[in-house]
Amino acid sequence: MYSTSIMTIMVSAMTMISSRALCQNFLANGSFENVNTCTEYHAHCAPAAWFTVSPPEFVWPRAKDGERTMSFVYDNVYAPMVKRTFPYTMTLCPLKAGNEYEVSFWLYTDKFPFTHLEIMLSAADPARTPGVIGKTQPSVNLSGSDVVEKDDYGWMLLRKKFRVEEGKNFFMVGNMLLPEPFPLGLGKKLKIAYGNIVFWMDDISLSPTDSTEKLCSWAAFRQSVLYQEHHRHTKHIYLDSLPANSVPLETSHDTLVAQQSAPPLFVMPPIDTLVVPGVLFATNSSIIRSNYAAVLDTLISRLKDKQPARVEIAGHTDNIATDAFNLRLAMRRAASIRDYILRQLPGIGSVTTIQGYGSSRPVAANATAAGRARNRRVEIVIIY
Repeated sequence: MYSTSIMTIMVSAMTMISSRALCQNFLANGSFENVNTCTEYHAHCAPAAWFTVSPPEFVWPRAKDGERTMSFVYDNVYAPMVKRTFPYTMTLCPLKAGNEYEVSFWLYTDKFPFTHLEIMLSAADPARTPGVIGKTQPSVNLSGSDVVEKDDYGWMLLRKKFRVEEGKNFFMVGNMLLPEPFPLGLGKKLKIAYGNIVFWMDDISLSPTDSTEKLCSWAAFRQSVLYQEHHRHTKHIYLDSLPANSVPLETSHDTLVAQQSAPPLFVMPPIDTLVVPGVLFATNSSIIRSNYAAVLDTLISRLKDKQPARVEIAGHTDNIATDAFNLRLAMRRAASIRDYILRQLPGIGSVTTIQGYGSSRPVAANATAAGRARNRRVEIVIIY
């Protein structure tokens, strides 16, 4: 057995290595545990510092670590390339030309066999200069040979080293190649997700392989600015126009392009959000209490003379009970509210979607009764 002194030294060394690796991560919120509150929805929206909104139709898998992951649409069996999404963020410090870096993250692909994934590095916000799928050369190509570990839940760890040819400030990941033939019958399996093939990432890191390259002095400032950017659904906010860019950026053609003005990608119409507390339902039930139904009747009266483009109903629970039970309860409660509304407004059935998130998206700490009460809720988002 190890002596106490040797064990102490080993633990101290492991702590130092872990802390050093954490400090060297050039990507903010690599665990995706910190979540923004959307300016538009006034509700939990997307991982802080990352700028892809997850489609609302999917049940999230158990995270590799913690409670949250980053999901994105890898492809769609009915509309290849059309519905793909690409999570991206600004690096905390510029990646230096000629230097080597290592990217590492866990990936979950559910029913879809993993073949490839790409990373694009750029000097400017990639939303300004969109590439052409299949024609734009990614910065890093990941394949099955880059999988270094797998766990019992289906998560796989990818790790790869690469060298940058010129300074970069943005990191984007997704399926950037032309579509491949899809396995027979995959469309039926993905029917509930409208044919979307969804991947999930967790614990992503981007670190220099040279131990002498440290995080720059303004890394904390850049992270704080990224965390404060909460827009996800209205006028697009280009990251390279945020105050974080008063700190040095590498000069390149992309940077010059980024300094030019650009029109917004889209503008969302008005949005209403209603948060229905858990007291609307009987305990551990999806049955609506009659004495609280007036809350929904008020919403229905507001909708009668309007034509919403989309109504999204999402159920949430506290963390009491198992994840499976909470997911089912959250979905049943969302369905109950949908059914109640559609009995009086059947015309909006085609634009109404439901989702159950269980305890995966709390708005308060579950450590107290008051916090758990806030987490037991159904959020109704109406987009006109």
